Amino acid sequence: MIVGTAVFGDLRRRLAQRNRDWLKKRQGPDGLSVTLHRRRIYILPTKAGLMYGAVVFLLLLGSLNYANNMGFVLTFLLAAIGLVAMHHCHNNLSDVTLTFVAAEPVFAGQDAQFEFVMDSHGSRWQLELGWDRGTEVTVDAEGNERVRIRLPLPTKRRGWIPCTRVGISTSYPLGLFRAWAWVYMDLHALVYPQPVATQAQLAPASPDREQQGLRGLGDDEFSELREYRRGDSIKHIAWKSAASHGRLLVKEYREGGQMPLWLDWNHVAAADTEARLSALTRLALDADKNQNVYGLRIPGAVVPPSRGKQHLHHCLRELAVFGTGGKPE
Repeated sequence: MIVGTAVFGDLRRRLAQRNRDWLKKRQGPDGLSVTLHRRRIYILPTKAGLMYGAVVFLLLLGSLNYANNMGFVLTFLLAAIGLVAMHHCHNNLSDVTLTFVAAEPVFAGQDAQFEFVMDSHGSRWQLELGWDRGTEVTVDAEGNERVRIRLPLPTKRRGWIPCTRVGISTSYPLGLFRAWAWVYMDLHALVYPQPVATQAQLAPASPDREQQGLRGLGDDEFSELREYRRGDSIKHIAWKSAASHGRLLVKEYREGGQMPLWLDWNHVAAADTEARLSALTRLALDADKNQNVYGLRIPGAVVPPSRGKQHLHHCLRELAVFGTGGKPE
């Protein structure tokens, strides 16, 4: 019995995968904005619709058997209601435009929020937007309304989380039919490592030559101009000097000779790679909260010292994609 159930489950998964592959091949990949045309909308009766059809068929048999005119009237009336419901259900999805807006980075264990904009081009009711498997969000749009939708996706691991298939469906108006369409957008959300709950500590280390030559980036006293580095604040760019030299230059300031704080891979005591990344994430969050000037050193990447939300995102992004090969934003 258990073997038969396993075989049936495996067969069901294979058929579902073949169906997904066929649908994607038939439609092809979509851009970040898609309008649903009639040819890509599918429709089938629901369980309630099948029962409704069975009742209409039994009424037809009874009317034929007893030659009952009132029975024929009721049968044809119910059949007409079913056909009209089918038409409205299919039309409820037709010409809907779905546009992807953004997916803000989150920490592992939180729900990634994918934001979409739906242009209804008319009144639409009980539209359900969801992933291949998972949470669905129900939307009503009255008139030519533009609706912003946030679709959550649970996350468990760090890195870039891909989402390639979004489903939009409806059973409006009577629940007798379900119309649906698949949208194949190439979507990704960045998931930062989950920070440790307690404050992490850096192991003591003597400052090296690179640290001795670097100063804090503050707002006290102008020091010098240097080449732009990824993660530098835009407000520190010397636009006039950049225009005359033909390259981006950044104003560097000193804060009384304060040394920058380095978040170094080798200075964090942790049991494994993920624990070390979680500790470095906590250190980066604490340094940003305290408005420290800090840099990040991990194998394969160095983020120069700076501060600000953009710099924090740069550091957390490097920690998130560590060892995964990364992916362009």
